[in-house]
Amino acid sequence: MTRILHMRGDVAGMLLFFILFFIGLIEIVIAWKKLNGLSVTGYPDRRAISLVIGILFVASSCAWYFSRPGHFAYPDVEGAETLMLLVLGLVAALIIQAAASALNFRRRVSYSDYNPRSASGGTRLTITVDNSLIPAVFRQATGGAPAGKPVLLLHDYGSDGESSAKLAEALSARGHPVLTFDLDGHGENPRGIDDPLMKDLLEAALQTLRKESSQEIVSILGIGLGGTLAVELAQRDPLIEQAIVLDPPAFESTGYPAVNSLRELGPLELTRAFLKPGARSKTGKRVGLARLLESMPRPQPLSDTRLTVLGTEKTWLNSPEDLSGYLKLLGGEEPLLLDVNHTSMAFQRITLDEIDKALKGSAGPTATKA
Repeated sequence: MTRILHMRGDVAGMLLFFILFFIGLIEIVIAWKKLNGLSVTGYPDRRAISLVIGILFVASSCAWYFSRPGHFAYPDVEGAETLMLLVLGLVAALIIQAAASALNFRRRVSYSDYNPRSASGGTRLTITVDNSLIPAVFRQATGGAPAGKPVLLLHDYGSDGESSAKLAEALSARGHPVLTFDLDGHGENPRGIDDPLMKDLLEAALQTLRKESSQEIVSILGIGLGGTLAVELAQRDPLIEQAIVLDPPAFESTGYPAVNSLRELGPLELTRAFLKPGARSKTGKRVGLARLLESMPRPQPLSDTRLTVLGTEKTWLNSPEDLSGYLKLLGGEEPLLLDVNHTSMAFQRITLDEIDKALKGSAGPTATKA
């Protein structure tokens, strides 16, 4: 601090220059890497705006600072002093960028035409696993639609069965009996995550669905992490007719997860997720999504199960290219891409329509694997 106080030259001007320059540089990186959650625009189709903003900040700050000799520190100023201002400028730019993107409520694009937590009805019951009682809700087919295959609905990481209640209600209204429940380490499920594939829980849930629906042949629908578990369960159970997966975390060919939360979550959401990950382990410690995925076996091709994968048209949690590569690891074709983001995907009418088509066997050829 003493160095800064005794530094000759335009200290305030140099600090302001570094702040503006780094804000522009951050916007350029956001546009380049598609870090939508950190952008002040918040939309993947507005990368050009972030890029233009970044270029303008960088160009204008350089033009302003270097066009006036008075802004330069004198030649005998030590480099450490400039370095201190550079670091301060970078920190200030990061704080300003985080605050600006946190205040951008438009980033939380929902496109939703119904409230995901406004569902009602259903029969409340419990799934028993190792003397643990897991709350669940079973919804019979309603609405007079022709009876369809029962559906086991698996929610996303950091969520719970209640969050997918509206989707379950909509599917039951279209003739599909649906069972929802809390995955291990989530919601009111007293069990922490021990087995990352949750085999005991999912097999018990299947038995419950078959008992309540009086049907042996069922389908499974998973959202995000629930989609990964759906694929694994379909590989083990030959009576699962098809697996429908909504934007599952993609894996690289090497087996490592390829998802990037910076594309979907804003600064405040990222901070909360870092301080308190959305799942609990058996010991009570919090487990992040990346660590949970890394503990799972390498994806294997499905054999006799029809697979339908719905993804996002633009780069959000997954990029379309990564999701396509992941689907190839499963032996499938190309995913069906929708104009939604990951967070709102399960609550969109277009998603519900595609799920219904898949359950009735009329999904497009590029979305399924026979």
